[in-house]
Amino acid sequence: MFAALIFASLTTTNLDVLVYTRTEGFRHDCIEPSVKVLREMGSSVGWDVLHTEDPEEFHKRLDNADVVVFLNTTQDVLPDESQGALEKWIRQGGGFVGIHAAADTEYAWPFYGNLLGGAWFKSHPEIQEASIQIEDAGHPTVSFVPNPWTRTDEWYNYRQSPRESVHVIAALDESSYNGGDMGEDHPIVWSVPLDKGVAIYTGLGHTTESWTEDVLFRRHVVEAIQWAGHGGWIHLNLHPDGGWRKTDGWSNVGGLTLDGRSLVASPGHGVITNGGGAGDLYSASEFGDCEMHIEFMVPEGGNSGVYVQGRYEIQILDSAGKSVVGPGDCGGIYQRWDESRTPHGYEGFPPQVNAARPAGEWQTYDIIFRAPRFDADGRKVANARFESVIHNGVRIHEDVELTGPTRGGIATEAPVGPIRLQGDHGPIGYRNLRVRRLSPVTPDRVPTTQ
Repeated sequence: MFAALIFASLTTTNLDVLVYTRTEGFRHDCIEPSVKVLREMGSSVGWDVLHTEDPEEFHKRLDNADVVVFLNTTQDVLPDESQGALEKWIRQGGGFVGIHAAADTEYAWPFYGNLLGGAWFKSHPEIQEASIQIEDAGHPTVSFVPNPWTRTDEWYNYRQSPRESVHVIAALDESSYNGGDMGEDHPIVWSVPLDKGVAIYTGLGHTTESWTEDVLFRRHVVEAIQWAGHGGWIHLNLHPDGGWRKTDGWSNVGGLTLDGRSLVASPGHGVITNGGGAGDLYSASEFGDCEMHIEFMVPEGGNSGVYVQGRYEIQILDSAGKSVVGPGDCGGIYQRWDESRTPHGYEGFPPQVNAARPAGEWQTYDIIFRAPRFDADGRKVANARFESVIHNGVRIHEDVELTGPTRGGIATEAPVGPIRLQGDHGPIGYRNLRVRRLSPVTPDRVPTTQ
């Protein structure tokens, strides 16, 4: 029953999960039962869970791990050599999960502070019920919980809010309990990309009951480990917690076949299609710097588009075989638009190569995007940029700077925005859509004045 309740929507995956519970300060009573629960959960979804409190054993096992979990660790738990090994492991692609007292750990280690966004533990009131406000309802660690999420735990106050350097997934409503001292900005779950690796922290998980009785909390932990173990990718699908704000007119089907200017659906799941016409899809999550993988199919004459941040469009069109292509063809970065200009369209970028496949064949985009930058007063200091766009394995754009949104995009630029799939221009199919946040780069671009 436990597995059926929590894991029905999860894909079984093989992950090596290294759980570390060393304590040099306060030791939580929940550690032993929580390790037992992690092992039980792991067996249900295909993990190999290794638990240790020995720094030498931790170091020895690190290279073979997919995920490291600091489970209610406290104070200085790793020697300098192991600290360096863990930092290297994360930066090269490892996934880190910190749970509750992981914030009461390694105060003198600067890199560990990066994992926490500087939000080390400061104090806590007594255990009590509180409301959690979900800020990113599309994140897999919270997409299934109510908003607000009300539960009982020990609620940490942190030395500072990590918001400026992390992606906040959920925050505490301090008006819902006694003893909070961070005011209106009290993050409690957050993530951060670090070079090729990712980290996620949850302030939940103090009480034994959280682990033994709270079904939603346990799934929260499972999803955090799954997310960290798969590079921080967020999969966008059409199911109740699949990551879209609104899905009217779209269906989840098993496959698509070409029938002239139409796409015929077959029963099953895994492909999303608009059945000939629907509103655009907007992701529930918003993204700044990000990497995307998208697979799509168009019919004869098909037309759609992928808007990164809802603003900057990579065109999708039935363009196979064309010898000369423009910004409006498949793979083109669509033009900006101004009715007062002649011509109205400007600053579009055709693909360097026409890599489009014939209608009815699956195609891929792999996109690396850098968001515009803004100073403390909200002035733009660096333009948006497509660092790379690869179409069917062929690089078609590299380091393309955008002075503003393309035609049809959200008009006002911002640091973050949703993924948007165009659905009102005829039949289209998508599958295997995934996106992940990237470590920021130092802005070195000055926007062109328009």
